[in-house]
Amino acid sequence: MNKKMLIKTLVALAMIAVVVPIAWIGGIPMQILLAVIGALGAYECAALFDTNKYIMAALGFAAVVGLYMAPASHLGAVIALWLVVLFAIELMDERITTDLVAYMFTMTMLIGLAIRCVQVLYADPKTAFFVLIYIACACFGCDTGAYFFGVFFGKHKMIPRVSPNKTWEGSVGGYATGAILSFIFGMFFCAHLPLGLRIAASLILPAVAQLGDLAFSSIKRRFQIKDLGNIFPGHGGMLDRVDSIIFCMMVFNGLMILWGLA
Repeated sequence: MNKKMLIKTLVALAMIAVVVPIAWIGGIPMQILLAVIGALGAYECAALFDTNKYIMAALGFAAVVGLYMAPASHLGAVIALWLVVLFAIELMDERITTDLVAYMFTMTMLIGLAIRCVQVLYADPKTAFFVLIYIACACFGCDTGAYFFGVFFGKHKMIPRVSPNKTWEGSVGGYATGAILSFIFGMFFCAHLPLGLRIAASLILPAVAQLGDLAFSSIKRRFQIKDLGNIFPGHGGMLDRVDSIIFCMMVFNGLMILWGLA
């Protein structure tokens, strides 16, 4: 194992050591963790702004908090107000482009809605941890599987204009890894969920994880940046680390609604 991979592995283990106990405890520690993720995510979004980046970070964090704390009846108003604020800022500062406004809106929406979906899981504290790990198995199992299958078997490029290193072999191997791992975990630890939901989620979420990863890669390529942040050595920023699971959380919440669980 080279030095770069060693650092990446140690950082990943450190993140797991912090996040897993907090996810198990839930309650206030989990709320603090979600707030930290929201704050770091907002800061990383604002880093693309050449001017007033700290003000934009504060406004972005306020939008994220509003998105995940507002009651359902107020959610539309929070989204509308955030749009009004962003376009007002664009009109007041000629250095802020419509591209940046769209980027900031999209990213804060993704962060806030994903955190809101985590809140839905913790409506039942007794089962939330296992469901969260189930989703993580589909998501990070896919990421890990895609990496190893890509390294050892990857030959055919997937979407070079978005992510030059991703291959179809890695994609298929990652999908299979995420689907199998999540289904096995779900059968043993998420028996409270309907079987149909577990089957559907295990089949859908690994594909969604890849979609999330590619979507963030497309954003980074559009703005010509390698990573959205640098807080985690070998992993980039907070948003680089949670890109896939953001999409998976939202889609799983949608599946819960379809099965009448949310």
